[in-house]
Amino acid sequence: MHKIGLLTLIFVTSALFMTLRNMPMMAETGMRMVFFNTVTVFAFLIPAALVAAELATGWPQNGVYHWVGVALGERMGFLAVWLQWIQSIFGITSILSYAAASFAYAINPTLASDRYFIVTVILIVYWSATLANLFGTRLSGLISSVCVTAGVFFPALVLIIWGLSYLKNGFPVHLDMSMTIDNLVPSLGSTRSLVMFLSFIFGFVGIEVSANMANEVKNVRRTYPIAVFTAAITGFAVTLLGGLAVAVVIPETKIDLISGAVQTFDRLCSIYNVPWLLPLMALLVAFGAAGQVSTWVVGPIKGLWAAGKEGNLPPFWQKVNKNGIPRNLLLLQATLISIIGFLFIFVPDINFIFLILTDIAVLLYAVMYCLMFISAIRLRYTRPGVHRAYRVPGGNFGMWVVAGTGLLTMVSCFVIGFIPYGIGTFSVGWYETAMAASVIVMTLIPFVILKFKRPEWLRT
Repeated sequence: MHKIGLLTLIFVTSALFMTLRNMPMMAETGMRMVFFNTVTVFAFLIPAALVAAELATGWPQNGVYHWVGVALGERMGFLAVWLQWIQSIFGITSILSYAAASFAYAINPTLASDRYFIVTVILIVYWSATLANLFGTRLSGLISSVCVTAGVFFPALVLIIWGLSYLKNGFPVHLDMSMTIDNLVPSLGSTRSLVMFLSFIFGFVGIEVSANMANEVKNVRRTYPIAVFTAAITGFAVTLLGGLAVAVVIPETKIDLISGAVQTFDRLCSIYNVPWLLPLMALLVAFGAAGQVSTWVVGPIKGLWAAGKEGNLPPFWQKVNKNGIPRNLLLLQATLISIIGFLFIFVPDINFIFLILTDIAVLLYAVMYCLMFISAIRLRYTRPGVHRAYRVPGGNFGMWVVAGTGLLTMVSCFVIGFIPYGIGTFSVGWYETAMAASVIVMTLIPFVILKFKRPEWLRT
């Protein structure tokens, strides 16, 4: 079996959460993005990275399924990995819509609001990524590395450099840089501030998903902590600087939440009289989003398959192809995403669908992270003798502080996720009911599956 090295794992982990997609949302908050980013780092990114590193080096099997399963029991482990997987069905579709909007700028910007174009791109990109991943993690890792380099790091670097040049050359600055409390710190009583905080937190989720590939990583106890910390630090710096660049160039009221990064390139290409460069940058941004999709295609599936092999899924869903890829689960996932993708045809407001899909993913992922942080604390007491190549510093007290902070953050995010914002003509009651129903149904499904569990499901 091909083994994943340090550099590839850094790229795979980065591809799970690093994207230009978050920059327009950050730019909308102005200078408050520095506050939001700082809180995000200490309230979520650091706790998630530290806890995932300890759990992955103590239980280097297949991510949250084993972490939560050892701590809270197999049923809760199956719930955790199910939530990690099912939220990706909703989350990936929103990423695909972003890739489609970015690609539209390379052809015809008006296509960004064309529902049929969006759906066509969603289907082509996702099924292509699915077929590529059927050839194994070696190809998947290569795709992630190339896409993150060419479609995220390079465009982000160009955007940041151009943003600095824009400032230096005295062009109109649309970012209020005044160092006042009101301009730097958001109002905690504002619904918009709470929703924006949620968006910042979930701009960095997924950092733990690469642990599902732990069995395929060279020297995982050393490699995984280095990879996850490198990806976290790089992602924070690149995303913050890119968000500031967007805010400097585009007025807050005109920022497009889906294609704001390409919108910024459009403006900069016009200012510097290089319009021919816009299609290339738009293609690269879309390429980066496609690479992120490719990484999400196989990451959560590996965890769900690990749970299936231990008798939690029927044999049909445990089957793998000659490359060791769970083919049937992968094809099921592609079918579900295709069905959700067709929603863009039947609902006229593309931004609304983008928002709803993201919100459902947020709520489901918040529950999974709660289980992960609780498991990390519990394992310090129930399995103190298990060797962890990396341990959260500060002993058990340190774990309580780190995992407890992450847990409180996720509970807060779950509550905020029920606050309607930007739902247009739909009622508050409709939104809250839809969100609650989605969470309840998606959480109950794994227990229904386990209700029909049979001894013959256990793979020998």
